[in-house]
Amino acid sequence: MAFSPACTTPGDDVEYSETTHEISVTGGCSTSVVRGLSIQIANEVDCMSPSSLVRLEQSAGVKFTSSAVLPYMHSTARTDLVKAGNSARVLVNSGYRTVAQQYLLYRWFREGRCGITAAALPGRSNHESGRAVDLQNWSSRVTTMRNHHWSHSVPGDPVHFDHLSSPDIRGRDVKAFQRLWNRNHPSDKISTDGVYGPQTAERLKRAPATGFAKGATCGAVHRVLEVVQVEGPDLVAPGARAHYALTITNNDVADWPAGTRIAIADGTANALYDADSWTSPTEVGTLVEAIPAGGQGVIDLDIVAPMVTERTAVSADLALIAGTTTVATIDLAVTVTPDGDADTSADVGDDLEDIGADDGLADEDGVMPSVEEGGCQSTRGGGAGLALVGLALLALRRRRR
Repeated sequence: MAFSPACTTPGDDVEYSETTHEISVTGGCSTSVVRGLSIQIANEVDCMSPSSLVRLEQSAGVKFTSSAVLPYMHSTARTDLVKAGNSARVLVNSGYRTVAQQYLLYRWFREGRCGITAAALPGRSNHESGRAVDLQNWSSRVTTMRNHHWSHSVPGDPVHFDHLSSPDIRGRDVKAFQRLWNRNHPSDKISTDGVYGPQTAERLKRAPATGFAKGATCGAVHRVLEVVQVEGPDLVAPGARAHYALTITNNDVADWPAGTRIAIADGTANALYDADSWTSPTEVGTLVEAIPAGGQGVIDLDIVAPMVTERTAVSADLALIAGTTTVATIDLAVTVTPDGDADTSADVGDDLEDIGADDGLADEDGVMPSVEEGGCQSTRGGGAGLALVGLALLALRRRRR
């Protein structure tokens, strides 16, 4: 199996041109394709309002059911979720969501794709509040969650919980994106009013999904390895094979050399083992080219879902091993579903209370027709009349050689 570097450097930005406006958002049903951009937005929010978004690490008590889960929430909400998980393990389907992810979900909802039954306009979803989670094992965790200050009170959305004692930070993700755009495009600045309007929508469509060259500047902590994009399904049918392309950033001070092994971190046989492409049940393959410090690489791998009779979250904790030293780890998570909903989104949608009575007036990008809602709504701009388009990164997976 081949693993190749994307050969980008921190100074690179994803290239885009007018031809990307011809591309619809048709490349899958996982919001993990904008993971890198979303991580930058979350870090920028925390720069603006410290502790409003902090990283949520997986543990024995808190597990993610797909790679689409963005691991951030308000610090107080995180504390109580971890306590709940320590009492009884919680399986998180969806947590914090950025305006970039919400943009995709809204488009899929409008297009009748990906199993999305309801979607709020970008900037309005309660999952952008920093205090909401959806649990796969919700039915057996209601009491535990309530005992740890999580409300379970939204009619018609049984998987959903809110931590109401944490502040609602909706809109800060929009402002964070606006700030990031301006930092990277000083000659094309937009208003930083936190309002999702045509100017913001137009720039969002052109933003690099794996993240800008310049991210948060307040000292955000970067992992040695950051997964900035996952192309592959959130949900897979039992026995089905699925392909994943993981774009990773090497934030280490050293290159990761060719021959670096990609193996199961704990050394045990993994349930996602693919006999046709993996070296063994515990060994996936090797890097065939070095990934330089500060650069990016793409790991392509196949998995085969185990045969199960009920919805089951399965993960592969991968280790990059140079010689005898583990230099970094990657967690790939997927839900195996016998329910006939494979290849749909793990983010099933939004609470109906997030859907405004006037949302039907919005265009396909989620922009309302009002012209008096702040600097980013003050002009329709060139983007309002465009046909179906997606974030630039969905169309452009550039690899410099």
